[in-house]
Amino acid sequence: MEYGLRRYEATQRLLWFLFFLFCLCFAYPLSGGSVSSQTGLSTPSPAFQPEVMKNFSFWTQLQGIGVEPFGKFMIYVVWVAILFLAGRALWLIVQYVGKFLIKNILAANVKKAAGRPKPGLNDLASNPERLFPAELLLRKVSPLPLQLIFHPYQRLRMMLNHPQGSFSSEELSEKERRIVETDWQILWSSWTPFRWLLWCLPVLGSMEAAWLFYQQLQPALQGHKEIQDVLGHVLLGVLPLAQAIVLTIMFSMISGLLKRLENLYLSNVDALFYDQFLSRLPFQSSDTLILLNAMQLHFQELQHMMKRLERSVGTERGDTQRTKN
Repeated sequence: MEYGLRRYEATQRLLWFLFFLFCLCFAYPLSGGSVSSQTGLSTPSPAFQPEVMKNFSFWTQLQGIGVEPFGKFMIYVVWVAILFLAGRALWLIVQYVGKFLIKNILAANVKKAAGRPKPGLNDLASNPERLFPAELLLRKVSPLPLQLIFHPYQRLRMMLNHPQGSFSSEELSEKERRIVETDWQILWSSWTPFRWLLWCLPVLGSMEAAWLFYQQLQPALQGHKEIQDVLGHVLLGVLPLAQAIVLTIMFSMISGLLKRLENLYLSNVDALFYDQFLSRLPFQSSDTLILLNAMQLHFQELQHMMKRLERSVGTERGDTQRTKN
């Protein structure tokens, strides 16, 4: 179980890392080209003229941050964040579908203890599959496409992979507890690249604002214009920083909502597996089968002893009748 759980954790972390690489790769063409590597001075952008700022497209197309030399990289970071959030939202929707499918599978194949017929002792010891259809559940969650897409399928398969072939709520509860802790840790750590990504936006916005501030002050410092003439344009240079901060706040709010929805999803999956899986296991301890086999042998020995006693009593009664006759 320990090595299977480690492999499960490593696989989940690898998938989230590949997802982030996917966002990095596909954001490149969407951002409109390669990241700018210019380091020289650039002329003030016409997008910062007051009359242009009244245009609605100035704000929707993020023209405030789309200036050199850091603008293209900031647009690239924005697209990476958009793809990351969209992918997480799509993943969450798909996993809710998987939870619904697993719920139907468990409801159809795992019966309540009160609704099950009480089998005999021989059935308990020799055929535990009759009480809990572990092999049937394993076959239903084993199809490769479903197992790769749905996280609840992966968790149930992980729980059903039992090398001893016997199931007890004692062992599976401990296994489920470890899987639950692993899933919560993986889900929390999968947001780490996005958190680092959000730090890039205000940092790049500050660098862009400082660069534009320096550019706008150059005519006044060189004596070509008065400081009052360029002061308004200097103040417009903080727009990249302002837009970067607004985008960071917006992305943080969306990611916070998605995190809470993911936490709700995981808590629902935890409750589902406990209510319709662990709490309905027929064997409460790993020693149950051993005790049942020992009890079965003991009752068989008692039956043989009773039969021998009955034969002995019958023989003695026959000898007594013949003696009297």
